Amino acid sequence: MGEVRIIEVENRLAKILSGLGGASTNELVRDADQNVEDMGDQIREFVKENLAPLLTYAGKGEDVLFAESRTIGKHARNIAEVAGAAGMEGIGEVARGISCMIDNLGSSGLWHTDALKLHLDSLLLLTSSGVPRGEQALILNRLLTMRQRIGVVE
Repeated sequence: MGEVRIIEVENRLAKILSGLGGASTNELVRDADQNVEDMGDQIREFVKENLAPLLTYAGKGEDVLFAESRTIGKHARNIAEVAGAAGMEGIGEVARGISCMIDNLGSSGLWHTDALKLHLDSLLLLTSSGVPRGEQALILNRLLTMRQRIGVVE
């Protein structure tokens, strides 16, 4: 086996920004973090707007879940993309799992109603009560393990 080499890619954008008297990378990151924090209420509202229709599918039968899978996937993806930025990491991770399962339906044809129902039930649990972080981590880990075992590619 050959020797391991570490290749560092030149950040040309940093040179351009500093050469123009612009903000440093650290300043830009700090400002971006502050902007996300300032938008926290808007992000949480967006997540709630997408959670409401998604949660209506909890308890539905396989026929409804399958027929509405694209809509379910759309709402789950919307949540997964932003929930972590608003301190809703657990909800975002469950939504990401739902999105992955729906995406796999299109690419591999795998459909697991019980797994989808368990994810929807987990969303209900995480949104309806104050589940401690440790228990959230356990739930998320078990959902991930289940997705891996049924062949969901993430």
